[in-house]
Amino acid sequence: MSSPNWSKRIYYALCANAVILGVVVVTLLSRDGSPKFLPDAFAQQMPLAGGAGVFVVPAQFSANTWGCYLMDVDAQTLAAYQFYPGDRQLRLVSARYFRNDRRLRDFNTAPSPEEVRELVENEANAARIVEQNDKPVSPEDTVAPK
Repeated sequence: MSSPNWSKRIYYALCANAVILGVVVVTLLSRDGSPKFLPDAFAQQMPLAGGAGVFVVPAQFSANTWGCYLMDVDAQTLAAYQFYPGDRQLRLVSARYFRNDRRLRDFNTAPSPEEVRELVENEANAARIVEQNDKPVSPEDTVAPK
């Protein structure tokens, strides 16, 4: 038989373990952010920094290529900068004046805006026909077979 002294020791050891485990859980849950078991997804909302018409957005150009986009709303330009870790430099890789781009109505798109308009009109017309046919039929409208 076990003595009552051993039972008390096991009881106090289990209580101490429970308290320590509780402290660990509280510490983990009170940290900033959630526990990270998986890497961050690429489609997360990226931070946007800027003001007075100039904005900087971090960019991932490929799996291991990073940089940023710089957009000047007032000058209507967009520039892309790539970071080269070996040289420790941020280099301009492209720039574009986009004022005229915004005036294009149909460039390199499929289906064209006209085709989309036609599809919407066809769908609306089909819905009108279904609405007209969904009316309840009254007994007077039914012709009895002879």
